Parts: sequence; C-alpha cells; structure tokens
Amino acid sequence: MKTRNRQINKETLTDKAANGIAKGILKSQNGFAKYMQSLSKNWKVKQQWIFLYLVCLVFGGLSIVAIVNPFRAKDTNSSLIPKPIAVPKSIHQQRNGFAITESEFQQVQEYKAKHPNLQKERPGLLDSLSMIEEVYYSQKK
Repeated sequence: MKTRNRQINKETLTDKAANGIAKGILKSQNGFAKYMQSLSKNWKVKQQWIFLYLVCLVFGGLSIVAIVNPFRAKDTNSSLIPKPIAVPKSIHQQRNGFAITESEFQQVQEYKAKHPNLQKERPGLLDSLSMIEEVYYSQKK
C-alpha cells in the first residue's frame, strides 16, 4: 500500500511541476501582450500594419537565414570530419625485437596464479591477459 501512495505522490509532484511551468509561460506571455498593448494603443491602423509587416519581415528573414546558412557554409568543422585511423606496425616488423618481453609475460602468469577466480571477478581482464599470452607465443615462433 505504501508503494501505491509513493507512486501517487510522484505523479502529483510532476503534475504540480508541469502546472507551475505552464502558468509561468502563460504569465510571461500575458505580460508581453499587455506591454505591447500599452505601447501600441495610440497607433493608427496603418502604423499597426507597418509594425506587423516589419516583425514578419525580420523574423521571416532570420528563419530563412537559419535554414539556408548550414547549406552555404564552406568552413567545415574539423570535429565532424573523420580522421584516418593509423594502423599499428606488425609485431614482427618492430626493430626492438619482441613486443612483449619475458618479464611482462611472467607478470601476467603471476597475476593469473594469484587470482584463480579471475573469470568471475573480472572477465574482461582475463580476455586481455589471454590475448597478451597469445601474442607472446605467436612472436616466439
């Protein structure tokens, strides 16, 4: 029964928040409308039409610019252009011999011996350690 009351309380809380936001928006719209009414109450009909045309022209122009501008842009953002992936050198083509040394291989073996339940504890790490062992054995051939 308590979970039902908590669910109802959450719903009423979100409804109250939505109502508060809607009331705030309506209040700001009414305030702007009253301000514009007080500003233009002495205007003649012709002046009102001119103001309406100017508002439509300005906001329509801004809308057209906002729509057309992305198509005209020649300066592309470098973060959107994919960069080529550098392919690492093959292990066998390295100058300094083995990529994985004997001491590194021994460290892997010691770690696996210390942690016998590695498959359950950290399966991703076990995969990485197995991959290191495979690379070590492949470079020994």
